[in-house]
Amino acid sequence: MSRRARQPLFRLATANFRAHCWINIKLCAVFVCMSILICLFAAFNMSVESRRQEIFAYSASSNYMYGASDRSRLLEEYGLTDYQYYTLGRYNLSEIMKENINADIPTVTTNFISLAVEGIDGGKPRAFLSDKTPEMLWLYKGDPFQNDIDKREMRDRFGSDELYIGSFPKDGSREILISEKLLEGYGLEPEQVIGRQLQIWLGEHAEQIWTNLTVTGVIVKEYYQLSGHLEGNWQIAPSVVAAENNGIYAINVKVDTLHVYVFDEWSTLSVDDLNDISTEGELSYCGIASYRQREFLNNIRQVVVNVFYVVGSILAAGLLLTVMLMIDKFVAVFCRTGGILLSCGLDNGNLIRLLFVQILLLFLASLPLALVGSLVGYAVVVQLVAAGTGISMTVSSLTVAKLVALSATAVFASAVAFFGCAALQLRKKSVKQLLATEIS
Repeated sequence: MSRRARQPLFRLATANFRAHCWINIKLCAVFVCMSILICLFAAFNMSVESRRQEIFAYSASSNYMYGASDRSRLLEEYGLTDYQYYTLGRYNLSEIMKENINADIPTVTTNFISLAVEGIDGGKPRAFLSDKTPEMLWLYKGDPFQNDIDKREMRDRFGSDELYIGSFPKDGSREILISEKLLEGYGLEPEQVIGRQLQIWLGEHAEQIWTNLTVTGVIVKEYYQLSGHLEGNWQIAPSVVAAENNGIYAINVKVDTLHVYVFDEWSTLSVDDLNDISTEGELSYCGIASYRQREFLNNIRQVVVNVFYVVGSILAAGLLLTVMLMIDKFVAVFCRTGGILLSCGLDNGNLIRLLFVQILLLFLASLPLALVGSLVGYAVVVQLVAAGTGISMTVSSLTVAKLVALSATAVFASAVAFFGCAALQLRKKSVKQLLATEIS
């Protein structure tokens, strides 16, 4: 036992590695190529799946439909039964716009109104700032914040589930919530208006829309960055919110009732089915863009998988053929060296151990190259996908960690398979047979 322990297998393997450097380098290159081939395919699929999950995680607040009438029965016909239903009132200012500027648009724009705040500028109306971009002004009554999907996306993206600061307006009062984004257009800060009275004036003639309003809270500007409230021209993105049963007098405008269906989970329906529901039910589905992105990613993945099966199979077959051609030469070289070492006193049982140590050296030499090659190859694939499709694939630390682990596993599996094949050829060979081995 002590004699075996003293035999320097690692030093012998290192010397043998150096003596036949070229064949070992070629074997390392084969291991590296095999690893990169496997890793790129797996990493692309992992990245696509990660991107799909990210799309839905960061689009949670858009998973709702709304329309002008109750379409619950239609949704049930398509198997959509798990949703939260409520109604909202939206003040229709289109008639006012026709009267004032002869324009057929659904609501007034922010550059067409003025705000007067108690205690600021002596209570005089403040005009919209010229360096700001005008947006539509939507006046709502009811609670648009009663669902969980807004809070979920808010937490995922901004680390907080506060949709507004302050308190929600009480029933029967003249209290309102107002948008922080709207206030910025007039150079106002939330702390300047909370608890104060506010007047909203319309147009050049300073006709009041709402008067003597008390601001109890401000809708945070991050709310309007959520996927379900980003596009104020067709999504629900309130600028001002009052209670359902408020005591506010509005000038002669009607109130449109919106029927809202909030889905807690994403549907498995196709984009075509969702479009059919929207068309048939005259519903706006605010999450349709997420479904289209998911379908596009699925199509891209299917194309890449099909290409990989063809090209990857050819490359893998070529690499395996290369290994088969090289293994005979490697074993022949090792047999000659092993025969000499056995003649010089190497223990018979240590011959296979020496082979294992030498292939372990191949594994260790291949590993850094395989890791770097896989990561660089993946970065190139990500850039090509971004350039070709406009979709930025995620490169998360988890994906990179999985890629590194997979790369190491692929190289190790290649080394183990190679060791098994070589060990089978060395089995039961005598010293004389080892020394008589011909190296072509």
